[in-house]
Amino acid sequence: MTIVGHDANCALCGAAGTTIELPRRTIARGLDPEDAAFSIIAVLPDLELCDLHAEELGHGEFVLGWCDDEQCRCFGRSGEASGCGTPYKALKH
Repeated sequence: MTIVGHDANCALCGAAGTTIELPRRTIARGLDPEDAAFSIIAVLPDLELCDLHAEELGHGEFVLGWCDDEQCRCFGRSGEASGCGTPYKALKH
């Protein structure tokens, strides 16, 4: 995880934050039932986190997730419900 700079709002709590560039900003989106090795990968936007959440993520205190619903498309804690009600899916690193 790299802290990039510019001030923004934390994706988890809305407090002032800093852009965090994840080592690999990708999420596995599913498997093709005909081919167990096939998966679709999406590149996600940079993530903004406050100092507290950046530290917690760095220490592995929670797993970051992503909601890919067209009306939502945002970060949150894996397993919790996003704004649209769909649970955030864990990011793969």
